[in-house]
Amino acid sequence: MKTTSLFQLGGAAVFLSAILFGIGNLMYFLSGQPDGPTTLGLWIAFCGDTLQVFGLGALFARQVHRGGVLGLVGYVLLVVATMFFIGSYAVDLGVAAGAITNEQIAQVPAYTFSIAIMPWIWFAGLIVFGISIYRAQVFPPYAGVLLVLLALVQQLTGPLAFTRPIFAVLSFVAWAWLGWALLRDKNVLSREPIPAT
Repeated sequence: MKTTSLFQLGGAAVFLSAILFGIGNLMYFLSGQPDGPTTLGLWIAFCGDTLQVFGLGALFARQVHRGGVLGLVGYVLLVVATMFFIGSYAVDLGVAAGAITNEQIAQVPAYTFSIAIMPWIWFAGLIVFGISIYRAQVFPPYAGVLLVLLALVQQLTGPLAFTRPIFAVLSFVAWAWLGWALLRDKNVLSREPIPAT
């Protein structure tokens, strides 16, 4: 498969993940912000994060010559956290199906520790990757700024419930913008290389 097609598929994956996140968030708000996730919401999040892992690889590869160490570190942090979230959704689906219980999960110290630390890894990944996007100037730089804002607002969604819609909108706009930028990248379509700085 041509590199051009892989970049376009990666852009489509990021864009579709943004749509899935948007649908999941819309369902969450329309159902009155329930305390626990629904089975459909878990499947949407599972599919969205799976697409995003592939899309993150394409975003990273597209700016690899300009993203530098920041781009690499941000990419690794985001992929590690997202892969864990995918596994966490699978565990939650198992709980919803009655295959396992929350009490059994609580007996796995490594998993409970990971649940506590992975949101911070995701937070750090968003900030570092957002800064690398802003500095690399391969994608719209303000999409990188939105990733940083997304990370900061996410930390407020627990204590300040009114920030949850802001987080949902930022999440959709940031990822959809990056996905669309990669999907419609004229340099990719014309196969023009991006020189290193």
